[in-house]
Amino acid sequence: KWPRGDSMVKIKWQQLKDIRMTMTKKRAALYISGLLVALMMIGALIPDGPSPYFEPIGERSFQEDEKGQWAYVKWQYRRMDASGDLFMDWDPEFQYWWKYAIAFLGYGMPSLALIDPDNKKEYLLYFSIMIDKMKSKQVWDDWQRFGFGEDPLCVQNIMYKGHLNLMYGLYQLMSGDERYSKEYRWLTEQIVNEIRDNEDKKRVYQGVVCEPNQYFIHCNAIGLLSLHIYDRLYNTNYTQVEVRKTLDYISTRLADPETGLFWKVYHPSHDVATREISGYTNAWALALLKIFNPEKYTALYPVWKKMFVVEIGPFVYVKEAPTGGPNRVATIFGMLAAKEFNDKELFDKMAWTVDTVGFLKGDLETDQKRYLFVDDTLLNGMMLSFKAHVGFDTILDGFQVNTNAEIPNTKDMTWLDVLRPDVKYRNAASWQGE
Repeated sequence: KWPRGDSMVKIKWQQLKDIRMTMTKKRAALYISGLLVALMMIGALIPDGPSPYFEPIGERSFQEDEKGQWAYVKWQYRRMDASGDLFMDWDPEFQYWWKYAIAFLGYGMPSLALIDPDNKKEYLLYFSIMIDKMKSKQVWDDWQRFGFGEDPLCVQNIMYKGHLNLMYGLYQLMSGDERYSKEYRWLTEQIVNEIRDNEDKKRVYQGVVCEPNQYFIHCNAIGLLSLHIYDRLYNTNYTQVEVRKTLDYISTRLADPETGLFWKVYHPSHDVATREISGYTNAWALALLKIFNPEKYTALYPVWKKMFVVEIGPFVYVKEAPTGGPNRVATIFGMLAAKEFNDKELFDKMAWTVDTVGFLKGDLETDQKRYLFVDDTLLNGMMLSFKAHVGFDTILDGFQVNTNAEIPNTKDMTWLDVLRPDVKYRNAASWQGE
């Protein structure tokens, strides 16, 4: 029998559906094939062979991207140095983050000097400019604007004073120059005395908070490293006492028992941690704390990597939350962690991803390189610093230290002797040491 009319319609409709499904699958297969081919072509652009960013000191040379980024940094800071307290082209919307951009660029200066010792004086010059800009009121007055108090140095605020202290320490370590030694001594005393005061008053935590009631491990890591460098310069023993007690507290109270990674933030008022594990804060903390216990933190690095790093063909990104998506800050600090833990393959992919997605390009009229698609006033210096980073152990052992330096007298000093808000930027006499 011939099929009924409605049956014929159903058969033809099913045939059309099958044809459409087949075409959809073919298109999907073509799209996937095209994507794979594109990824392979893009991946072919990544240089093969040994990573130039990991060549040993003495063989390491600056790459073209680093040369261009350093040229941009010099132009940027030379211009700011000649314009007082201005931060030209720095977005005020991100003013809170200026301190981190300046500090992490500064941490790259010792590495640049070790790679290129013939130009060490130039790196010291710009490091000094960075320290002066770090002391600009626009960088630290968030403490006052947020209503936390007038004095941004004596109590809490390790998120600022820890960075300033580490910049002092690294500058003196790489130069032997004691121009910041009084400020370094006084600020070291504030950090040490605050740690001791917590113990004397039997507070429930060891270390220093950032904003009131906000204790971050990665910020404390900066302050602890500044104390460790002070020990190297002056034969003090803060590492064995205050640093060790703080690290013991962090490890026993603020680490996730399942992974060993650190919780994001701790609140002393209720003795409770926000039990979230952050991609960027752990990358930062692991990189800075490795110098104190290389075996322990090297073992934690692959745990962090497995939880937060995502590779897609030649691209890679770092998540801020274990179940989240790409995060720019986490990816950038992931670069620092990859460099510190000698993860060459991951670092190269990260550097290539950021430079490609951010579109690092050369200026047509100068030798500068800068990012087109992001705020390069903040990103460029940090990227240069992390590309050049030779490892904190290499930095600490890479310079001849004057162990005969005398600890300066800081009696009667106050925060006003360090930051001097009445003078927004260094005055004409300050560079002469007056």
